[in-house]
Amino acid sequence: MKLSKYKKQIFDKVLNCDKKILLPEINDERIVQASKKMQKMGFCVLNLSDFNFDLSFYKECLSNKKFINNWTEEMLDFFLSNSFNRSLLLLNEGKVDCVVGGATMSTANVIRSSIRIVGVKDQWVSSIFLMISNKEDYAYTYSDCGVIPEPNEKQLVSIAYNAALYHRKLTGEEPKLAFLSFSTKGSAEHYKIDRINNALEIFSKKHPDIVHDGELQFDAAIDMKVAKMKKADSILKGQANVFIFPDLYSANISYKITQYLAGFEALGPLLTGLKKPVHDLSRGASVDDIISISSIAALDSI
Repeated sequence: MKLSKYKKQIFDKVLNCDKKILLPEINDERIVQASKKMQKMGFCVLNLSDFNFDLSFYKECLSNKKFINNWTEEMLDFFLSNSFNRSLLLLNEGKVDCVVGGATMSTANVIRSSIRIVGVKDQWVSSIFLMISNKEDYAYTYSDCGVIPEPNEKQLVSIAYNAALYHRKLTGEEPKLAFLSFSTKGSAEHYKIDRINNALEIFSKKHPDIVHDGELQFDAAIDMKVAKMKKADSILKGQANVFIFPDLYSANISYKITQYLAGFEALGPLLTGLKKPVHDLSRGASVDDIISISSIAALDSI
């Protein structure tokens, strides 16, 4: 497995840290291969066969959850027949330190079960992608590429703050946030631009210590010459490394364009805002992708 400097930084922090990583989708050959490789590397990787299947234990774990009110025994049994749901209960009970799933299920199902069982730390769950250049010498964080379709102002603030924290954690670099738009500093008028600027105002008051600016078009956020041409007197000086997109449509499209046309490695979607570390896998994830996401999950649990 080839390691960029960013992956190496993460691996150096988590190898031999004894954090228990649970990969529940053991029927998928990619998960089997990733588990074997990670165990050889020094990770503590578990699957559900490492735990006794005690249905009464899992039902007891669920007993205080409001969402099961009025459920029949048959409904409970069906819910617990899902290996990912049982894994989240083990995480919630402290039997493991993090869970990584999604190789065989949708992001929507991963998030729904995670919110129900693990719970939300912030008001909202969102996601990021760490985009690593093909030369492996720089990385960007994109958010939110996977969860909230049309975030309101407060959600944009939450998305931006979590993205900044993750960028610092994963890269060791100070985040420089750009709130992106199709307009730069009032060059166009639209209610969606108003929403971005309102979010920017709230963010500035709540997190003045994080370098940020907006609203900016992508070229003005990443290229100093363009920023000057567009008269964007920005503190970012064309050096943004965290990009906050106005909606899920633009974010999801952009990360895939960056991945497939520019050759960047896309690590994610990494879920933010949950009470305990749960991360989602793309259903097209490779063995190396699974190892990378699992190492980030372990880092989250330190």
